Amino acid sequence: MHLVEIGTGNSGTAVLTERYRNELQVESVLFVGVAGGVQGLRLGDVVVPDHVYPYQSGKQSPGGFGARPRSWAPPHRFLHAAKHAARELEQLDSTDYKIHFKPIASGDVVLNDAESDLRTQILHRHYEDAAAIEMEGAGFAQAAQLADSLQALIIRGISDLADGKKYAADAAGSQERAAANAAKVAIAALAALTLPEPGESTLGRGLTSQEPAEPPVQVPSAPPPAQGLNEPPRATEPRTEPVRASQPDEILGPPLPPPPERPATGPGASTPPPRRPRRGPRPSTESRQKLLKRALPAVALVAVAAVIAVVVLPGRGDGTDDKASSALSDCGEATDRLRIAASVDKSEPLKRAAEAYGNRSAEGQCVEVKVDGVNSGTGMRALARGWKESDGYEPDVWSPAGSTWLSLARARATESNKALFPQQAESIVQSPLTIAMPKPMAKALNWPERRFDWATLAEWAQNADSFWADHDKPEWGAFKLGKTNPGYSTSGLNATVAAFFAKTGTSSELGKPHIDKPANRAFAKSIEESAVHYGDTTLTFLFNLRQADRSSPEKAMSYISAVTLEENTVAAYNAGYPCGALSGEKGCEKTSKPDTPLVSFYPKDGVPFSDHPYIELTGMSPAQKAVSGDFLAYLHDTTVFDKQFAPYGFRNHKGDDPKGSKVLNAANGVLHDAQFTRMPMPGGEVLDHLLNVWPTLRRRANVRIVIDTSESMNETVPGRGETKIKLLKQAEPALFGEFTGTDRVGLLKFSDADVLGGGKDYKELVPLGPYNEKLPGGTRADLLSDNVKSLEPEGATGLYDTLDHTTQAMRDDYDPKAINAIVLLTDGRNEDIGSLSKETLLKRIGDPDQQQIRIFTIAYGNKADEKDNNGRSVLQEIADASGGRAYDARRAETIRDVLTSVISNF
Repeated sequence: MHLVEIGTGNSGTAVLTERYRNELQVESVLFVGVAGGVQGLRLGDVVVPDHVYPYQSGKQSPGGFGARPRSWAPPHRFLHAAKHAARELEQLDSTDYKIHFKPIASGDVVLNDAESDLRTQILHRHYEDAAAIEMEGAGFAQAAQLADSLQALIIRGISDLADGKKYAADAAGSQERAAANAAKVAIAALAALTLPEPGESTLGRGLTSQEPAEPPVQVPSAPPPAQGLNEPPRATEPRTEPVRASQPDEILGPPLPPPPERPATGPGASTPPPRRPRRGPRPSTESRQKLLKRALPAVALVAVAAVIAVVVLPGRGDGTDDKASSALSDCGEATDRLRIAASVDKSEPLKRAAEAYGNRSAEGQCVEVKVDGVNSGTGMRALARGWKESDGYEPDVWSPAGSTWLSLARARATESNKALFPQQAESIVQSPLTIAMPKPMAKALNWPERRFDWATLAEWAQNADSFWADHDKPEWGAFKLGKTNPGYSTSGLNATVAAFFAKTGTSSELGKPHIDKPANRAFAKSIEESAVHYGDTTLTFLFNLRQADRSSPEKAMSYISAVTLEENTVAAYNAGYPCGALSGEKGCEKTSKPDTPLVSFYPKDGVPFSDHPYIELTGMSPAQKAVSGDFLAYLHDTTVFDKQFAPYGFRNHKGDDPKGSKVLNAANGVLHDAQFTRMPMPGGEVLDHLLNVWPTLRRRANVRIVIDTSESMNETVPGRGETKIKLLKQAEPALFGEFTGTDRVGLLKFSDADVLGGGKDYKELVPLGPYNEKLPGGTRADLLSDNVKSLEPEGATGLYDTLDHTTQAMRDDYDPKAINAIVLLTDGRNEDIGSLSKETLLKRIGDPDQQQIRIFTIAYGNKADEKDNNGRSVLQEIADASGGRAYDARRAETIRDVLTSVISNF
């Protein structure tokens, strides 16, 4: 490995890159340095560009500057390695910076002005998705592209925001910090690169697996660039800094991508496609960390820009990240699959564990473990009634967040499905339910010394309006409770049981008479009255809380006072996971820690547990059964737990917090050694009855549904042969099926004024009113359903005026005792050039002096809401401004599930 230093400017960088490539005869090059952030970045963040734009490529004419866009993209193998490295660093480095994979712009002009023509007229107009700007990347990328077989990647730390404050940032040490962060990513990406097979020669060097695996980092002299602020003195003679690995397999490849899915049965079914053979072992967490620590001093010599020329060494052997034992041998091409449907709070860690576990041989088959994220309540309903093709891949193993869902599934199962479920199941991991509060609020209530019970929480909720004023904090407004929908969420189900427990003093022996007693129902209903809104998972609350937190601590605390969350969710949120879990969902990527952390109270009278059962469903083949048991034993291994689950706040399968936990501590808002009593849950029949009763207890809804009927809704969904409007009509039961007689619901459609007439882009189809109210032609519920089923697309998309009108209408009809909201479904962007601007719309819907109307947006179809601004779509901005949530149904065939998730907020 060689380390060389290069000065500024694209031309010089291109020349020196080619010179050093020829001189050193390398096959792979990483270009590491600093850049200015243009949009959506913070000081210290790192950008690995998936495209590089030379922004000075164009023609200046009397009509203005006309861009002639070109771009270069890195090889997929390098980009894949960098993304794997980003995941590694999240765990190994506890990063307080974020790693982005976005385009950068490169030219020979230093940008240090937030209002310059370069920024507003050239970058924003022609290269609007560029996240950063620098002066060398285009030259480097062009040189790498013109060189045969040269693999290249750029990594840039953000040292300023190109906003006129560069010198102040530099003086504060931003360049050194950005360079160090970029160096860490570079070394981690290097460690993740795939190796040649043993004996395979690397380009130009003739190296084989018999040659030494301990090459030095050589730093040859280079034309000296201008001295940077606070840079160490530059050496004029070549230096050698050894970066030694005790074994040649310490620089290894990333996990292989999963094979493309094939139908398991029916037409088109086939055996699973072959997996790409592993090219070498992958390093353990410890070896990657050691490599990072050894190499960083050499890389950190460069403060502004560097080229690291990497000779990729051969590897040998095979292995996984987790050195856990397995009773089954490894195998190559998969001939069978074991599918696991896991709750979304742990599905991503479980996927990674399955990747590390690999394919296993049993009963003459080579079995691959595949994990799908499935909401606990959704999975229970599908399994109890009989799994359908529209539900996704049918699981062999089901792992909801709690065993309560197994009890419910057994209670609700059809006769033909009752034998599918075992009586009980072992845990994968566990986590207690806590009452989480923003830390300033909790401190006002004497956290962590104070303990209280469920009855106390109920009392607070019942006196919500005066609660904070009684505690000398009137600026915090009313006490607001966050609670998920118990029909879908484990924390919501457990909290609902706890509400009845607070009144009756019983949980496991809770019976239908307890639930049906009017006084008990009234008590539970009084608690629900303080709910902000509901949701199918806790991700909704935490996502909104983090959005508010980015504005100010005051806004975060005005959103929510307390929310029932699992302990692991609180710990993960405070560690920088905005949705409280390792998740691939947009907006849930790890970022900096929140300014307003959450802290956990553990009710002293009883704490429900999410025990994450591993439920082996009947009907597995002998090979699947053998691998299933072996995989569960693998998950219970301490090494696997420490690697895959502990970093995200889980306790192990026994419910213990392993000694020396770095996550479950007061710094992350949890008390790992808190003393508490486990609250046992009632049986399935009682839980089923509770869920049937809950819609009469929850806070009522006051909602208008707004549906896009522009011409694009007639487009056929790829691979389905049906139009978007037809799929929406088929999903209509999910749109209205959860509303009850106490809710008020209305319906509008929108396209454009020329089509709808009356000079407006929208038309009211069913006026807002009680859901079961009798109207001419039937009940409101009937009219809502009939009108959706009769929608016909035509015209353009008048989005902004429609949403502005509907928001004002909701404020006119505001109900202080209800959840006031709009559900907006659209497959396009605003096409009315005469409408109010987006900026005006966002200002109006987010007006703090007006009643808050939460907007839950649904991007419908693969062309929906395409144009992003600062990394966020227009629908995301609308949802954020209103305190709602943006949902993604770009795969139109998922519209039923998405509607279920949206309506679960009410």
